[in-house]
Amino acid sequence: MAVTYLLEYMEQNKTAAYFSLLADKIIFNPDEKGVWNKLNRNIPNSKRRRSYPAVKVGRLAVNENYSGQGLGTFILDNIKYAFSNVKRLGCRFITVDALKTAVPFYERNGFQCITESDKDEETRLMFFDLKNFITE
Repeated sequence: MAVTYLLEYMEQNKTAAYFSLLADKIIFNPDEKGVWNKLNRNIPNSKRRRSYPAVKVGRLAVNENYSGQGLGTFILDNIKYAFSNVKRLGCRFITVDALKTAVPFYERNGFQCITESDKDEETRLMFFDLKNFITE
């Protein structure tokens, strides 16, 4: 189940963008030890687990009339802030199944591919470590 949020431009009675969030987790895959080492790099040994809770961006879309104005980055920054500073949910990572065409957008916003095994697929599983976003 996901929760969907709309960003409305009230003066023009238009939806400028929408996104949905849902619970997720990153699970250890023994065939991808290098990936797991990358994820665990900033986690103390005593707190390392076989899976980590995450929040998934299920959908993120910006109306073409508003594209190129930074609205997608604004949405991601607000999601990062809400889950790292407001503590709405106990999670360490944000995940997304990014369409191939959207991978560069997510990379510009600090996301990394979790594995190389999906590099020829229509979507790539990506993550953002919220530890990198915590503001004081």
